[in-house]
Amino acid sequence: MLKIALCDDTPEECRIIEEYTKEFFRDKEIDIRIDVYASMDGLIASGEEYGLYLLDVLMPGMTGIQGADCLRGRNPNPVIVFITSSLEAAVDGYRVNASGFLLKPVAEETFRETMERVTAQKLGLHKAVLPVIHDRVPVRLQLDKVVYFENRLHRVFVTLSDGRVISIGQKLSWIQKELEGNEDFLRCHQSYIVNLQYAAELEDSCFKMNGGAIVPVSRNCYKQSKHAYYRYCLK
Repeated sequence: MLKIALCDDTPEECRIIEEYTKEFFRDKEIDIRIDVYASMDGLIASGEEYGLYLLDVLMPGMTGIQGADCLRGRNPNPVIVFITSSLEAAVDGYRVNASGFLLKPVAEETFRETMERVTAQKLGLHKAVLPVIHDRVPVRLQLDKVVYFENRLHRVFVTLSDGRVISIGQKLSWIQKELEGNEDFLRCHQSYIVNLQYAAELEDSCFKMNGGAIVPVSRNCYKQSKHAYYRYCLK
C-alpha cells in the first residue's frame, strides 16, 4: 500500500486534490492511504513517513518548502509534489529537489500528467505487463496478478491472484526469457514459473503459496530456488 500525505490549508482545494488522487490510483489499481493535514506543522509533528507528499507551498506557519527541508532531514529523497499559486515559490522547490509542481487552480488533466511522470520516474509504480494470446485474442497480462505459470497438456496455464486460471498460447521457455531481470519470477521446475510475491513458504520440494496453492520445486532447481527466495525475502 502506498501511503500519501496531502497538506493544504484550503479545505476546498484539498478536497479536489484528494479526489484527483483517489481517482488516479484507482485507475492504476494501486492501493493507497491518504492522510490529510491542514498545516505542515501538523504533518511534521505526526512523525509519519510517506511514500508520496502532496504539499501546498504557501500556508500559515511553516511553508511547504520549509516542511520539505524537515522531511529531507529524515529521508534524503522524499517524493514531493508541490501545489502552488506562485511560480516564484515553484522555483524555490527546486532547492529541495521537488519531484513535480502543480499550479493552482489544478486541472485534473494536468494532475494526471504530473502523477504519471512522478509515479513512473520516482515510485516505479507503472505495472509490468506481458503481451500474450488468450482465446486467440492479444491481451496485456498484468504480472503483479500472476501467482504462477504452469506448463500442462502442451499449454501454459496462468493462475491469477483472484483465483482464475487462464490458458495462453505462449510457451513457458518464451515466458522465462521475457521475464529475465524480473526478480519476482523464478523458474523453479521444468513446468513451473512462480511469482515470489505470493510465496508464503519454501519447503523441501515445493513453494506453499498465499491462498494454499502448492508449486513444485524440482531437485535440480532447489538450490537456485532457495537462494533466490531468501534473497527476495531480504530485499
